[in-house]
Amino acid sequence: MATVQDTINQALRKLGVLAEGETPSAAMSADALVALNNLIDQWATERLAIYSTVRTTWAIVAAQASYTVGAGGNVAIARPVEIDAVKYQDTTGTDTEYSLGRLTDAGYRAVVQKDATATLPSTYYYNPTYPTGTLYLLPIPTSATLEGVIYVPTAVTEFAAITTTLALPPGYKQALATNLALDLAPEYNRQVHPALVRAAQESKETVQRANFRMMDLSVDAGALQDGGGGYNIYTDQ
Repeated sequence: MATVQDTINQALRKLGVLAEGETPSAAMSADALVALNNLIDQWATERLAIYSTVRTTWAIVAAQASYTVGAGGNVAIARPVEIDAVKYQDTTGTDTEYSLGRLTDAGYRAVVQKDATATLPSTYYYNPTYPTGTLYLLPIPTSATLEGVIYVPTAVTEFAAITTTLALPPGYKQALATNLALDLAPEYNRQVHPALVRAAQESKETVQRANFRMMDLSVDAGALQDGGGGYNIYTDQ
């Protein structure tokens, strides 16, 4: 299996810093590891660079308005940049998941009574605060038998050492090596060949195509209202 060191070596060879059979110094490898982890950190903000969505459950506490999401938080996962879905299930019955509507920033601001309670929640709002995100359930559920279910895109984790084994889906090794080479070029005062630029772009696009997922078509609820509750294009009312 390839290691992080193999990816670093490949990137440095593509730049002409290393010749065939040469190995980088410990300092060069350490610097390249930092650059590689910075690259992975950046890709964590790009949805199409993320290949998996993880389902996690947590205990919903009766009358608790918000939950921290991240390492050491109420929802103990890596802090997400975004959330795909939040649901809930009743632990006293079948494991049926019930969906919650997503509130945008404007939608959450528009909620007049944010401390309103009900037996069950109907919507959620996620604020990507740092170092943990904040998840709100609205209205605040009072049931003591609920369990939350969260679906979160989970990015590639940063590498702890150059000896770490690369265990990634197809396409990532080439994408990481070529894009790392581009990031390292200024440090070694290297002129990047156009072919390397194309290889980096194409390899990342290959990963993005593989990570693309179809989405269900949705319609704004306001467009489905009847009885005069919606907008009429003929009367402009």
